[in-house]
Amino acid sequence: MPLVKAERLKARAQERLTNKLAATKRIAEEKRANAEASLNEKAVKTSERADYIRRTGHLPSTFSFKLPSLCW
Repeated sequence: MPLVKAERLKARAQERLTNKLAATKRIAEEKRANAEASLNEKAVKTSERADYIRRTGHLPSTFSFKLPSLCW
């Protein structure tokens, strides 16, 4: 009898672990997909800015440089 109970507990623990791993894998895939989409979006915006600068020869008004502060 104790052997059967131990096997049942082991099977349940294994199932819980499998479910947890599957959930973790799904969440990681979603986060990876979101990060890739964000990166692609930034690449498109950068490409559009570069095209604008090439076409017009001017920087867009929303374009800003982050200059180091010279004030102490």
